[in-house]
Amino acid sequence: MSARFLLPLLALPFATAAAAAPTSTDAVIDAARASVEAALGQRYGQIDLEVTGRPSAAPASDVTLRAKPVVGRFPRERFTVDVDLLRNGHVVGKATVGFALHANTEGWVYSNDAHDHDLAAAVAMERQTVDVAHGEGVTPDQLEGLRLKRNVRAGKIVALADFERIPDIDNRQPIRLLAAFGDITVESAGMAMRAGNRGDVVTVQVDGATAPVKATVTDRGVAELVQ
Repeated sequence: MSARFLLPLLALPFATAAAAAPTSTDAVIDAARASVEAALGQRYGQIDLEVTGRPSAAPASDVTLRAKPVVGRFPRERFTVDVDLLRNGHVVGKATVGFALHANTEGWVYSNDAHDHDLAAAVAMERQTVDVAHGEGVTPDQLEGLRLKRNVRAGKIVALADFERIPDIDNRQPIRLLAAFGDITVESAGMAMRAGNRGDVVTVQVDGATAPVKATVTDRGVAELVQ
């Protein structure tokens, strides 16, 4: 075979290999990063987004990339972004990018240590620069009618998950117990043995009685004897 025909044949494998060459993993990371930055928007000040996990392999050059939303609470300190690999509009694979995030904004923190069952209105808070990757904060007006359900430390971001609704009847709370006998309603004093809200059945120890009774919570500090 002459050299004139041999050269095109030798070049063919290289041309085929070049067409199937993978794209850089940087393209996948850029797609994931763009998705995260879009989700963060303009709400935060200084943002530090560090890549902690690169894709295991580069995708082929004939695929397009589509980053998926972050799964779970966001923003948070560490998370991953899945990037779909599409060919002709169909998903043919997936790449994953890991990130570490710090995003600062003005938020509310606890000024002092506080304890479970402290009323939100009595908990000292102040504005500071906070890293929302450690928890998305709330404002004091969102905590109306709530109380702490756990101890918290000074400097911690104020979080809605730290609070619970103040129950209509609390555990070990003195209550009014009503009992209806026909047209007659008798009122007694007692102590609730567990917390409950309207419609809940709680155990009540009636003053002077030897055994507790069951009662339905009807209002704040009031329950009606279950007949």
